[in-house]
Amino acid sequence: MDWPRRPPGWSDEHLIAAEDTGSRGGVRRPYARVMDFDSALEHLGFTPAQDRSARGTRAYSATLNRYLTTWVHAYDDGTALFTWEFAVTDYLDSKGIQLGSSESLNLFMFPKQDQRGPRTGEWLAEAMSRVEQQLASIDFADPEG
Repeated sequence: MDWPRRPPGWSDEHLIAAEDTGSRGGVRRPYARVMDFDSALEHLGFTPAQDRSARGTRAYSATLNRYLTTWVHAYDDGTALFTWEFAVTDYLDSKGIQLGSSESLNLFMFPKQDQRGPRTGEWLAEAMSRVEQQLASIDFADPEG
């Protein structure tokens, strides 16, 4: 699945294919990025999130649609943490479905485990690709599938 609504500045010309010489026998991975980490942040629509920064870290957010926000925390040690949150109550409400008491302030979906890796454009693009795959795997009509 391709992002239905890609972040501002995201386009296929920013992608390159990286050869995977591992067990997949040269499979091309189109999510590998040409650019450095800061450029990748900008091209993927991330902006500084002043209210979430702490000493030794910089926080960035990108709103991919009105329900899905992604976050990157860049650490001084050269690593980064990637996570996301999805306003599931608001989304279901837009579909005429109520979740619990529909208190939207407390009901966000988020990954059980955040992703941590090197502060590189390629790692960030791969993290975005993994969340895309994870969210695309959700099917309320066929939850066992």
